[in-house]
Amino acid sequence: MGVFVLSQTPWRNKDWFIEQFIYLGKSIHELCIELEMDWSSLERWRQIHDIPKHSEKERIIEEYGIEVYENIVQRKKKRYSISNKRKADEMYKGKRYEEIYGEGIAQEVKNKISIGNKNAKRSESFKENLSNRQKGRNNSNWKGGFYSTHAYPEINRLSVKEYVLDTWNRQIVIEKDYTCEACGVRTFACNGHHVLSFTKIFEAICFFLSKQNRLDTLSVITEMHQFHKRHFSQIYRCLCLPCHQDIHKQQNHTIRINEEKKLFYLLEPYFSNPEPSPEK
Repeated sequence: MGVFVLSQTPWRNKDWFIEQFIYLGKSIHELCIELEMDWSSLERWRQIHDIPKHSEKERIIEEYGIEVYENIVQRKKKRYSISNKRKADEMYKGKRYEEIYGEGIAQEVKNKISIGNKNAKRSESFKENLSNRQKGRNNSNWKGGFYSTHAYPEINRLSVKEYVLDTWNRQIVIEKDYTCEACGVRTFACNGHHVLSFTKIFEAICFFLSKQNRLDTLSVITEMHQFHKRHFSQIYRCLCLPCHQDIHKQQNHTIRINEEKKLFYLLEPYFSNPEPSPEK
């Protein structure tokens, strides 16, 4: 039978237990995970050392001070916040109200939310903060974009951006003499706007090259340069910063999508069952 050594059983040391449980504010559960112990065993040692529970506010303040107790409280709040967020993600994230509550109750919930928001006055800063929290990958409906490696993870997207997107953005600005095509303002703040989504072009070309058995970063960059060269005037617009931001606003989503749909025919050759090349 093995012999326990104190360094291997630190919970037997009262000073160590006070340091971890009181001053660092760790819960019995956290210590159990760290030490790979049973909860009841560690709780029994807390009682043996006569160390107050985290809920014994008066005793902790009296023996260790108010700052120590406040640290315990803050750590507890943070621990519960993380736990609640994890549970909420598991239960609700990506689900519709109907999936969570059922058809009948879901409609009641929606009605209550609608009534509550109907006459609510929101400050501009509140609206801006809410908008920023729901943009891009922070939005619950986010399915990935150009930088998402869900598809074609072998392609170096930063290289594609550097050698294709940045190059043609500079080209459109220079060709249009730094003049916005929407409002006519001439400014150094002009940049390129893809009428046909850069992500859709990228995905179509990656699909084509994968069928050709020659999907790699350099081939993608080469093919995208050729596509931009052929259709440059159709897929690009030079816009100043305010106009570029305006076209990407939610209220202009339908306009932007309708403009893009008119150019989908440019991508059709990449989906027309390309014959694969013999593998090397």
